[in-house]
Amino acid sequence: MKLRISSLSDTGLVRPKNEDFYLFSREYRIIIIADGVGGYDYGEVASRLAAESAYALLENEFNDDNQLEIDDPVKLLNKSIVFANQKVIDMKVQKPSHQQMGTTLTCMYLDEHFVYFSYIGDSRIYHVDVNNKVINQLTTDHTLSSNKLDKNQLPGLHGRADHVLTRMIGAGNSINPGFGKFPLSQGDMILSCTDGLSDLVSSDRILQTLVDYKDDASVCLEQLLAQVKNEGARDNITVVLASLD
Repeated sequence: MKLRISSLSDTGLVRPKNEDFYLFSREYRIIIIADGVGGYDYGEVASRLAAESAYALLENEFNDDNQLEIDDPVKLLNKSIVFANQKVIDMKVQKPSHQQMGTTLTCMYLDEHFVYFSYIGDSRIYHVDVNNKVINQLTTDHTLSSNKLDKNQLPGLHGRADHVLTRMIGAGNSINPGFGKFPLSQGDMILSCTDGLSDLVSSDRILQTLVDYKDDASVCLEQLLAQVKNEGARDNITVVLASLD
């Protein structure tokens, strides 16, 4: 199957700068997306450092024919998350001014049969079966609301529980990524995004947009961005769309 990848990143209408960062390689079939944590200093530094560190580790595992030389891609992706976390921690130790920085990080690799992924935070991955009009969220947000904590225990936090991360890159030396794999078929799409999209556009609306504009990825992404801006675009927005032909 041929892999097509399109992307879009936008500052939005409220934030003064874009703290999202992403990388992808069509040759290696890798996609990485990171969202510098809002409210923390140097989020844009953390997101770039984490994404570039993860990519550097992953690309070393490919041979001259761009084939992955490892039997367990999920294990490798987890390793890249841990490696990226250590790089961010190292910078925080070296630079006292960067002590509060952190980021989400979502890494994936696609072969002919599966999408493999590992992640920390709430930057999501969706699998979209365009032909049957079905969307599946493959990741689970690492947020208070996803933990389903007792609202009586943390009443002050639960008003913003969707936005309070329980795991992120840079929070500490010990890290526990979410991970998994999902089967792929010809015609499927994989959409990864920061919460600038998923907070404001429902999965059903994402699905309908992909179905309506399945033949033009650039227009599809512009339509998603327009929907976010119609809702106020209070955060940065980054979307990477992979299509399997």
